[in-house]
Amino acid sequence: MHGRSDSSLLRLINSRKIVDVVLDVAPEGISRADVARATGLSKPTVSTLVGELEGAGLVRMADAGSPSGGIGRPAALYELVPDSSLVVAADIGATKIIVGVADLLGRPVAEEMLPTPPDASAAADAVVETAQRLLEGIAGGSSRLRAACVGVPGVYRSADDSVEMALNLPGFEGFAIRAHLTDRLGVPTQVDNDVNLAAVGEAGAGADRGDFAAVSIGTGIGTGLIIGGELYRGGTGAAGELGSLILPGLHGSAGGDPTAAGHRSALVGRATLEDVASAPAIRRIFGGAVGNGRCSALAAGAEVADIFAAAAAGDEAAGYTLAQAASAMAYAVTHLCLINDPALIVFGGGVGTNPVFVDAVAGELDGLLARPPELAASELGRRATFLGAVSLAVSSLRDSLVEQTLDGAGQRGAIR
Repeated sequence: MHGRSDSSLLRLINSRKIVDVVLDVAPEGISRADVARATGLSKPTVSTLVGELEGAGLVRMADAGSPSGGIGRPAALYELVPDSSLVVAADIGATKIIVGVADLLGRPVAEEMLPTPPDASAAADAVVETAQRLLEGIAGGSSRLRAACVGVPGVYRSADDSVEMALNLPGFEGFAIRAHLTDRLGVPTQVDNDVNLAAVGEAGAGADRGDFAAVSIGTGIGTGLIIGGELYRGGTGAAGELGSLILPGLHGSAGGDPTAAGHRSALVGRATLEDVASAPAIRRIFGGAVGNGRCSALAAGAEVADIFAAAAAGDEAAGYTLAQAASAMAYAVTHLCLINDPALIVFGGGVGTNPVFVDAVAGELDGLLARPPELAASELGRRATFLGAVSLAVSSLRDSLVEQTLDGAGQRGAIR
């Protein structure tokens, strides 16, 4: 959009309105007159742009609709050609990667999950190779790929294409992942924090959610903030790094080596939320509780789901561990609410979606806030980030298609 005049920018905005209306009513189809009514634009403007979209193979004439007023010839309806363009979306997690291909409506048409390689470069290459394999399985898939979006752990700095604080996946230092992916995939590629994309995914899954926070609790902890219907990244892209919140009264890593790889306390010298409420921390604290003589029917190396189930059944060591994690998370949620006041907090990740944990956090919040937020477990599960990446890739592609359509129409005549 850079370098356009004011009139050209207005035309671009109007064009986006038309594209959105045509896309969002698919597959039912819509007449040019209805597009004009929905956008408030003139019929000649709509006719010009719909014709350009049809010429580009992005929309096509559908079955005829009812005539206006019930008499006369039926109105021609236009619908999106959803598979005219494809996007690649991916979520690079600490333990798993999800890669998929979606159409212009954001519908996944192919998807695969694989283990995360040991470093960032290998993980990026795994995304590319998996995407290429999926595209090869779709007729003409590679030739229809137009955009991509990938979620990464840590803080992504778009200005210099860098990732910081990705403690659970090494190798990001000095690795320009967006440039690497763009070069290998051959299409414009966006990169964003994984929990930011999870928030976008959750926003798309729930109607009228308003301001909310998506808090992912698994191998690490992070937050995506939706404020005023928009993703909030902050001044440097680090908004929502809730895992780094320092917990008062605790030092080191709350039961582990504070210099160990993956401990945020190694960065700040104090115990953080991630050192108490993440999945590795919960297992570590439980093991310490058993080792210190608290009774449990579970072995010290039990998994988080088993620990929470045992806590619900009255297990002493498991109950102690759950209380530590829930209390720390309630402390973090309280501060999040005092600053951002979200009406809803959606918990994701292997820890966050456990109902025993959600109920425990809700109990800890009683008395801490005058009006505590609604707490809910994500219904999207581990696919939230992937679906958010699909959404951003499709949105970016829509912008690109609008510009291409406008430029093509501008060569034929003015658009009002």
